[in-house]
Amino acid sequence: MTAVHPIRLRFSNAYLLVGDHRPVLIDTGSSGDARAIRAACTAVGVEIRDLALILHTHVHSDHFGNTADLAATAKCPVSYHPNDCVLAEQAHNGRLQGVGVRGRILSRLLSNLPFQSCRVDIEASEGLRLDEFGVPAAVLHTPGHTAGSISVLMDCGDAIVGDILMGGYAGGAVLPSRPNFHYFADSLPLAMDSLDRVLRVSSGRLFVGHGGPVSHAAALRWRASRAYTGEPRNAADSR
Repeated sequence: MTAVHPIRLRFSNAYLLVGDHRPVLIDTGSSGDARAIRAACTAVGVEIRDLALILHTHVHSDHFGNTADLAATAKCPVSYHPNDCVLAEQAHNGRLQGVGVRGRILSRLLSNLPFQSCRVDIEASEGLRLDEFGVPAAVLHTPGHTAGSISVLMDCGDAIVGDILMGGYAGGAVLPSRPNFHYFADSLPLAMDSLDRVLRVSSGRLFVGHGGPVSHAAALRWRASRAYTGEPRNAADSR
């Protein structure tokens, strides 16, 4: 049985997966979050040097900010989808595509935000199994937020979905269990298609990059009320 330990950081979530073998860290927060990640790991009896893998739901500054630092300590492989290699190599967010009014405002502040680059050791491509790292789960390619966004579908039915969905408002600080659009998406229709796929193959909690977790039932209801592929219907959808 794999335990999912959410790590609440300043601007995003990371997740520590602890199973029968060495643990796996999913995402590494923003630059400056390394100390908080180390402390959260220590609190559940894990040291960074114990990590078997650092896996990324996608490559953005608030999910990739401490990867080089932590991987150097852990001496473990780093994994992300090959479609996000361009972002990793350029070492900044690129031009973020805002969803809704607030997203478009935030894109002016966060586009091209830099982070430390780190090369990929294991490509997190569709179908990659994590069993050899002690986690009974598989990688799903779920693009839309970025071209290389992935979700981790655990055999128990839970899924770690990154930023194809957000929990709550104000970056997940308010009503964190309520499904919502993320502020940014390279392609919102593609992100919603990816969410549809995750909802078809999962059955449990959705662990998101901001806020959450979101229940499967809540995500289904939210998605059914937004059966279209355009912008959020009103400003409240993307606060």
